[in-house]
Amino acid sequence: MGSHDTSRPLPFPVSRRTLLRSLFATAGVLAALSSGGAFPEAQAGETLLTAIKERGVLRAGIRRDNPPHSFIDDKGQWVGFDVDIAQGVAEEMGVKLERVPVDEMTRISYLQNGSIDVAVASMSHTWKRDDAVDFSQTYFWSKQTFLVDGSKVKSYDDLVGKVVGMSRGSHAIGNWRGWLAKNGKTLSPDQIVEFGNKQAAVEAVRQGAIAGYAEDYEVLASYAKKHLGLTILSSQAIGMKQDGIGLRENDSKLRDAVNRALQQLQAKGTYDVIYDRWFGPNSAMPIPVEERIEVWPNG
Repeated sequence: MGSHDTSRPLPFPVSRRTLLRSLFATAGVLAALSSGGAFPEAQAGETLLTAIKERGVLRAGIRRDNPPHSFIDDKGQWVGFDVDIAQGVAEEMGVKLERVPVDEMTRISYLQNGSIDVAVASMSHTWKRDDAVDFSQTYFWSKQTFLVDGSKVKSYDDLVGKVVGMSRGSHAIGNWRGWLAKNGKTLSPDQIVEFGNKQAAVEAVRQGAIAGYAEDYEVLASYAKKHLGLTILSSQAIGMKQDGIGLRENDSKLRDAVNRALQQLQAKGTYDVIYDRWFGPNSAMPIPVEERIEVWPNG
């Protein structure tokens, strides 16, 4: 599935683009031009929900590098909490699920250019992201902290003034800046290194290239279990994590449908089954449930 590079200039003036939309919307010509062949199938001002129902498929952007939310397991299977949530939402909407690989950056750009309908990609709802896309209700709650070499770092104070790593595009960057400012600490520009690959960030901690790597608690815990000597500053948090399903801007019909699906998963007990599979007491990554999806009255 192709994606459109939004940094390139439009192939023709906006006025002509508007004219072409009115002339060729039915044939989908503009959709092909604007999305590199992705065919969003819904024009401006229309709900994408209609197109999803007509095609019978929900195209969900899901990550492959973010255990236990979504990753490729030892058997080569694409699995994880977000994978199961996306499957559950699709089933509640009465359609099939198509999984589309995304990362920290493309999960938003793919929504904007129509390559995906929703992003179920461990995406915390922040003000900055809300300026670019819409979000569903929160469906997962956690916190952000640091993965460190336990023999060298015991607290956040030990990280002050040192080079630390963050995932590219992560709001952990803002959270760390906020924690430092709140505690009267300064930060120079060269003290944060952004990584496009989580494995590389973890390895940088192991090799001592960076003093710590900030990410979501459950993701760090997954990596810490695989590397002797690495530990998590679990008693502290630089910020909270509240994941929502990403949606294109200003499509209330689709947002309502996704929220209804999430609420149905909660009301039927399906959400609890999924949560226990990946974060329950008998899972590889136990995390107590802190919140529950709000279920609205049916009336």
